[in-house]
Amino acid sequence: MHKILKIAISMSTLGTFRFFFCNCNSYTAAVVDYLHTYADYPKELFKDNVKQYIQIMRNASRQYADIIVFPEYGLVDLFTLYSAVDKNSSELEQYSTYVPDPGQNIAPCEDSNYEKYEQHLVELSCAASIHGIYTIFNLPEKATNNETGEMEYYNTNVVLDRTGTVITKFRKINLSEEPFLKPGTEIVTFRTDFNVTFGIFTCFDLLFTYPALDILSNPDVTDIIFPTAWYSETPFLQGLSIQHGYARSKGINMLASALQEPYYSDGGSAIYLSDGSIAEAFVTNKRKSRILVQDVPIIKKRAISTCEKSNKTAPKRPVVQKEFTDIDNFPLNRDRTSGYIYELLGKRGKTLTRVCTVNEDFCCIFNISVDISSVSKPDYGYRIIIYKGLSPYGSGILGGIRVCALIACLNETEDSCGFRTNTSHKSTTFKSIEIQTTVDVTNDTHNQPSTLRADLMPITDYVYCETRISESKVRIKMAITSPQDGLVTFGIYGRVYSMDKTEKEKEQVSSTPSFEPEEEVLSLSIVLSIVCVSTLIILAIGSLLWKLHKS
Repeated sequence: MHKILKIAISMSTLGTFRFFFCNCNSYTAAVVDYLHTYADYPKELFKDNVKQYIQIMRNASRQYADIIVFPEYGLVDLFTLYSAVDKNSSELEQYSTYVPDPGQNIAPCEDSNYEKYEQHLVELSCAASIHGIYTIFNLPEKATNNETGEMEYYNTNVVLDRTGTVITKFRKINLSEEPFLKPGTEIVTFRTDFNVTFGIFTCFDLLFTYPALDILSNPDVTDIIFPTAWYSETPFLQGLSIQHGYARSKGINMLASALQEPYYSDGGSAIYLSDGSIAEAFVTNKRKSRILVQDVPIIKKRAISTCEKSNKTAPKRPVVQKEFTDIDNFPLNRDRTSGYIYELLGKRGKTLTRVCTVNEDFCCIFNISVDISSVSKPDYGYRIIIYKGLSPYGSGILGGIRVCALIACLNETEDSCGFRTNTSHKSTTFKSIEIQTTVDVTNDTHNQPSTLRADLMPITDYVYCETRISESKVRIKMAITSPQDGLVTFGIYGRVYSMDKTEKEKEQVSSTPSFEPEEEVLSLSIVLSIVCVSTLIILAIGSLLWKLHKS
């Protein structure tokens, strides 16, 4: 991206005017990996966090950012909301605000009826106007139900334009551990003055077809905004890994802003580009906020994944963060999925094998070559795993998944697989890894790459493609394009939404008899019972008569 000139003139009394003279090939994005500030009372809580938000917006404006994204639960954390509800459900109102409907074209900062809106919304509207920057932030929204008159509460992303006007809002659709909130129902997109159409959804929404896939039915959507408070799990649901896999498989730019709370395995923000590269990514075990600012190429249509290695020289990107000291001892949780099928790698550094589920309805082919001289005593062993079934997602939801991957193991036991060491990262070097599978595809399926290094970063040196071989079958191929070490996960992660169940549904299925006795079987059982009883009666009577005769 080559910008000719970009001048920003801020005028506190007249608002903010920005004059852009550019070739319009890119925009400047800022995403925030945010460390939330805690306080005992709502006014203090909002005051402290809004103060930090405005300072971050000021810093982003100085770097000529066009758009800034803050994380889910950045202003009010989920634990504070739980505490408020535990005291009294009406306490939730103190932590929420009305948000104008986008069609009203209201800037809370300038609206004459701003008393309706809480101070934190007004202040952020003013800051967006002062700094002339599109601003996306997450907050608890309150709204009155027109039919019942009752107050309802939502997990809402608010989108402000450069004048501080609410141009859209998105209510989280797939709630996770948020029983006191009401789910949203609408998919949301918006277009900016730099000619990019954004889609937007929140955290847990990423794992479901509505909205994560359905939003892409609009061909104009090339960029996704993703505020999140992601709870990371290995081997497939670490925050940066699942975000990058989605962006890469769909050929989109993605702005992911995460709430940072390492103690709860939260954190990991990034700017992903449509060509599969990562402009910048950040995750840390230290308690500090970080703003990422990068230029994002404007694309006219989403990129198509290909397994042909490009001969073009890739543009220079900033080095992805690899500060091991910042992620040493970062707590990661292993997922609770049971039933993975494990296979050992072949001896002498070569593995070529086909592994299938028990009923062979899902199979994967692995072709792996190891540099056996790379590390004499590596910290990791490796195994192949495949799986098709249910995986616990939280909130009592079991997601249907199918995966084939190479994963790290800390020792010889299967229970140690999918973890990483906390401080040391010596590892086997893989010269080549290629994974293939053929799967049924419908509107209820989605597949994406899943990669993770020991430094908690995804890898980018690989190809991934899906080739349709029939109306209902797709062949998926994934292969590294340069030697890799420090791997924790490398594979294909698939979602089969039609398999999804709740914990209650699973319990009902488990408690249901595996078969119902047929009518003929029941009749035969009755007849046999009658015969048996009659025989016993006859024998008893015969015995009695015999005794009488003898006497």
